Amino acid sequence: MIDYRNYSVEEFATDKKFRQWVLDPSGESILFWKDWLSQNPEQHITVNQAVALVLSIHERYKDDLSEERIQSEIDALVEIAECRKNKNRISFVTNPLLRIAAVITLISGLSYLYYGNQFSKKTEKSSSFYLVEKRNDSSLDMTVLLSDGSVATLKTRSSLKFPSKFSGDTRKVVLTGEAFFDITKNPSKPFLVFANETVTKVLGTSFRVKAPEGANTVMVFVKTGKVSVYPKREYETLSDRDDHEVSGVILHPNQQVIFNKKENRLEKGIVANPDLLSESATHQDLIFDDQPVADVLTTLEKMYGITIVFDKEMLSQCPITTSFKEENLKQRMNAICQAIGANYEVIDGRIILNSKGCNH
Repeated sequence: MIDYRNYSVEEFATDKKFRQWVLDPSGESILFWKDWLSQNPEQHITVNQAVALVLSIHERYKDDLSEERIQSEIDALVEIAECRKNKNRISFVTNPLLRIAAVITLISGLSYLYYGNQFSKKTEKSSSFYLVEKRNDSSLDMTVLLSDGSVATLKTRSSLKFPSKFSGDTRKVVLTGEAFFDITKNPSKPFLVFANETVTKVLGTSFRVKAPEGANTVMVFVKTGKVSVYPKREYETLSDRDDHEVSGVILHPNQQVIFNKKENRLEKGIVANPDLLSESATHQDLIFDDQPVADVLTTLEKMYGITIVFDKEMLSQCPITTSFKEENLKQRMNAICQAIGANYEVIDGRIILNSKGCNH
């Protein structure tokens, strides 16, 4: 069994088991790394940086290197590794995919600073082509966690495409079908939903979009905040102009808009069906009376079909009394974190909870 406790960012990124978990996770790998992170919470930051590094390499360089260049750079890498660490952790060079990662690490100087640069404005164009797709083929709603902390609840027979990490000046996703969005507020980086010839733009709010594939109409319903909706053609034409917002329709809470594709027309109105303003049609009331926080988090995992990485042993000793009725996932996580003095972040579609135990 490999001892990962003292691994660096680069060592994680060149480890076969770690890379498989990031790029092609299975039930076994998810369970292993979830348990490992629970037992080694001090490594969360290092692991998060390594995940970002692996995704950056996979996105930008998977087709860029010739075999000859790979071999020459591997020889140099081996020499440097032997001089700097005097260790034997260089067996990864026999694996083609990992060899590419190693070469990129060497010739590009990949590190935490490198990762930050790769998601700067100058790489926005390339990263926009690397999209994760989530499809809901079940009969239940599906919860999708985005890298900025936003949450999308997908209805059945719906799909959402989005980057593994948002970059540049906007946060863009592509929806087919129906979803409820709860968007983390970021005035400097608008959130854009492209759906069936429409663009919905928000800074931070909650709303529902119904855009069935092949349908003639798209509907947007606003629960909180302000939403702007545009025909896609007009938005793309006017997006570089300061006054482009006047060509769209601005919606406030309890308002809706219907877009007619054939007529390229937006029609504004009042939401008639309050259920459309709910995160999910399924009631998810919860009551916890002096229950361990670990049990509460496990309940949320099962309810939303998500993975929450936390220290199970530690939080099994932290009781909490609370009840949830109309709150969404973000509000529930915030309430739990506030109760125990913790915080969380979303990494690679999973919630990573950082806690030092009970807040007494």
